[in-house]
Amino acid sequence: MSKVQNPQTLRGKVALWASVALVFFVAILLFLILVKPAGTTPPTPIAVETTKATGACDVPEGDTSSKPAMPKDLRWEAAKGWTWPVSDTYGPTKTKDGYGVCFARSPLGAALTAVSMNSSANLKSAKGAGELYVVDSKGKDVLLDRTPNEPAATSPASFAGFVVDSFSGDEASITLVIATPISSTGYTGLPMTFRWVDGDWRVKIQDDGSFFVGQPPVVVKGGFVEWSGSNR
Repeated sequence: MSKVQNPQTLRGKVALWASVALVFFVAILLFLILVKPAGTTPPTPIAVETTKATGACDVPEGDTSSKPAMPKDLRWEAAKGWTWPVSDTYGPTKTKDGYGVCFARSPLGAALTAVSMNSSANLKSAKGAGELYVVDSKGKDVLLDRTPNEPAATSPASFAGFVVDSFSGDEASITLVIATPISSTGYTGLPMTFRWVDGDWRVKIQDDGSFFVGQPPVVVKGGFVEWSGSNR
């Protein structure tokens, strides 16, 4: 029988996670072993990809369904043990100061933004990633005040896929799914809410600098859209 964590202890760990910038950038993996398995999400129809360009970056919108199809040009970038998916069509299609920008105004575009943000935070600069990818707000100021300029330097994460929690065109709620052996399901989730700002996705955070409230979601095989592509 598995040992059940005391709720007070769990809340303490969640509070600690929310107060440290490095933990936001993937170190959530450290306590997801406390999460129990849940049922899978039933599949939804896959929409046909469109070629409608949106925003100043002029990136095709693509599939806006909750189970978007993977683009044919999806491939994997690699550096210092990290690998993450990119698409020359859906993002990032440009760079700004070495950071990937210009993503599709779709759930897939938001998910690609999430992996670019996390990989950049760990490979380039945690503060630089926060400055670029986070919506201007009180929470952003709090986050940047406690975030170092150097890379977050956590162990490489294995980006498994994502869950589309909601999408309206101007806002996308995405749970980034990361494979980890310390979770009872083999996966952990990092929820993020993105806002379409000045033609690209930016992540919204809480006033205290954290990225979501409460416990990380339970994620199981079959309950999320898996990345695919060449050169993985």
